[in-house]
Parts: sequence; structure tokens; C-alpha cells
Amino acid sequence: MTTMRDVARKAGVGVGTVSRALSDTGYTAKATREKILAAADEMGYEYEQAAKAPVKAITIGIMLPLLRHPFFSRMTDAIETELHQQGYNCLIYDNCNNSIHQREAIDMLDEGTISGLIALGDPPPDFKGRDGKAIVSMDRRWGEDVPLIHSDHVQGGRLAAEAFLESGCRRVIQFMGGNLSVSVNSRHTALEKILRSNGCQVTSVHTPWNFMGYSYDRNVVKDYWNVIRDMDGCMTNDIAALSCLSIALEMGIKVPEQLRIIGYDGTEITKLSYPALSVVEQDCPTLARACTDRIVELLEGKSVEMETTVPVIWKKRGTT
Repeated sequence: MTTMRDVARKAGVGVGTVSRALSDTGYTAKATREKILAAADEMGYEYEQAAKAPVKAITIGIMLPLLRHPFFSRMTDAIETELHQQGYNCLIYDNCNNSIHQREAIDMLDEGTISGLIALGDPPPDFKGRDGKAIVSMDRRWGEDVPLIHSDHVQGGRLAAEAFLESGCRRVIQFMGGNLSVSVNSRHTALEKILRSNGCQVTSVHTPWNFMGYSYDRNVVKDYWNVIRDMDGCMTNDIAALSCLSIALEMGIKVPEQLRIIGYDGTEITKLSYPALSVVEQDCPTLARACTDRIVELLEGKSVEMETTVPVIWKKRGTT
């Protein structure tokens, strides 16, 4: 059965706009109203009676590990924008990778405080499955019954490896989270495999998955600087890559002549350095759209694609 949300998607507007147009309450531009009416007629939506009923606001929770982290803040902003465009309210829950806070997010879903959950962080330790609840995860596998959205990290690792090889690198270091079950770590496996097959030395440093942030990443780079300075290539997340660039310049190491640096995520901060950071960029708007589409499909009882892979984007700048 066609719903008001279906009409909104067809017309390319929010649910609230559809409600105003069909009930003729509030202001709607003439062209927009005509487009909505045409979409409703085309889809056979009986709007004369339906439009008289108020649209109940539905709130979707976004659970993330650290809001101040540039990648997660960018993803949260993109998801909130998508949810708003489809007529949903949004509740942002920053759990700081605390298992108690992770459990609280599920409790809000059980209690009806939120109607669905888009999870950018790990599941609570006692999570056994979504049990009919609307839950979607990104990068972390919450279970076989939870739709998973992630970037094509194998492609990301390959693009980075090809960039290192093209620039003549023979000794590359990469920093990776300790949780090997997380899909993002496939980028590290791909990079290492390609570089080693081309005769390169690869050093992989495992860091705790749930530790992140500006000071932490900079301290990791400082702690491993004696290793990094003997390398000619480094791949890590945006914050650590910028820290590596800063320290290299402080130490008189020329970038990219002596050291090539690749950031992974491609957030806006990577454009602010000089030289600007070469990056493998995750397509946050497309990832956000996929997360939102999956959660809406679950809420509406539709069939759901259980795994969605989004291509990454290589952006060569001044550090390779």
C-alpha cells in the first residue's frame, strides 16, 4: 500500500511538505504542490482522507562512538540530513565506546523513546539480535539479521597501495584498529597483500579499536616515530595522517619526496594542511542515504538488502 512517505520520495520532498500540500495547510509553493499531487495521483494514493490525519513524528536514533571525531561527526550530519528530508526526527547518542552506554541505546529502542537505531559503533556485549526491532549498523557486524552498510574498504586498500607503488615506495607503515572483525580493517589486509606481492616491506601497527581522538592519534604517531622515519610511506586515519605530516615537517623530512602520507576517511580537515593530504575518501552522503533507506525499509516492513557496499574515492593531493 502506498504511504505518504512513498509519495514524498517520489516527489523528492519531505513528509511534512506532502502533508501540508495535501491538506492545504501552511505554505507550499505552487510548483511543489503540483508535483506532489501528480506523484500522489500517479501512485494511486488516496490522499483526501489520509491527509486529514496528522502525521506522527518518528524519531530515529544515531548511536556513534565519538561525536568530536571528524569522520563520525560528518557521518552523523549526513544521516541527520537524510532523515530530516524523509520526515523523521533524529536523536544523536554519543556513547564514547562505553558498553553501558551502548546498552542504554538499545533500552531506548525497547522503551519506544526511539523507533529505530542507526549504529555507527559496536553492539553491547549482550546483544543477541535485533528481534524484530529496526536496527541498521555501519562497518560493525551486529549480527546476521542486522543490515550492514560499509565502504568498499578492499577498494580503498588497493587504491592506497597503487598510489604508494606509483610514487616508488618500498617501505610502508600502516596503523590499524585492533578489532579485526570490523569491516574497515579489510583495507589494511588488501594494502599489505598488494604491496608485499610487489616486493615492498609493510609494517602494520595494531592500536586499540575503541581509542580515538586528536591527542590519542598524535601520541601514537609520536610513539612510533622512530619506526615511521625509516619508512617512505604511511597510511592511517585522517587525524593520525595529519599528525604524521606535522611531525615530519618539524623533523625536516620532506613530504612527499622522502615520505608519502595517505589519510583514510577524507574528511574536510585534510584540505587544511600544506601540503594538502592525499586521501582515500569515504562517500559519507551515499553511506548516509543507504543507512536511512535501510532503516525506513525496516520500519515499513519491506524487504531489506542485508549488506550494502559503497565505493570510495581516491583524491591525490600534495602528500603523495
